[in-house]
Amino acid sequence: MCDESSFEESDASLVRRLQDGDMGAFDAIFARYEVGLLAFVRGLSGDHGAAEDITQECFVELARRIRRIDPEQGVSGWLYRVARNRTIDLLRRRKRVWLPGPPFFRRCAGREHDGKDAPRARMEQHEEAGHLQDLLDTLPHREKEVLAMHYFGDLTFREVAQALGRPLGTVLWQARRGLQRLRAAYGRQANEL
Repeated sequence: MCDESSFEESDASLVRRLQDGDMGAFDAIFARYEVGLLAFVRGLSGDHGAAEDITQECFVELARRIRRIDPEQGVSGWLYRVARNRTIDLLRRRKRVWLPGPPFFRRCAGREHDGKDAPRARMEQHEEAGHLQDLLDTLPHREKEVLAMHYFGDLTFREVAQALGRPLGTVLWQARRGLQRLRAAYGRQANEL
């Protein structure tokens, strides 16, 4: 278990400590990124079990390749890139299309309710997540990927660009275009009701 101070320490410092053999740094990196990676992979694959496996594989790969990581580049982009690649490999093996599973965005996954009609609130939340899922399915792969990493993986757009190996401007444009498409699709569906 890591303490609160490890969340204040920079990624570069943690990577250097891990490269020096300090396993406490590994625990701190794991605590910092495990939940986000798990959510990101689950969103890409739609498979919670596979997401757990791939997330674990990412950290095993980190331990194996720690000497190759530049501390100044940070570890988040590297971890998300490995997670993305492993998930794409899994989907190719399964011959499935990239499909994020509900709940997708944090607002769907983390909405609070007052406990007064909790089953109804959960049902409405599930329906909203399914509706959002349908809208997301209308997006091109690259736009879904950027939005998933930013909203679901909780990465900044700069970290998304680093993880995907794309220019920041391209990532920003893809996010903007994806959100525009979502708004348009939502507007069309609202008019149909």
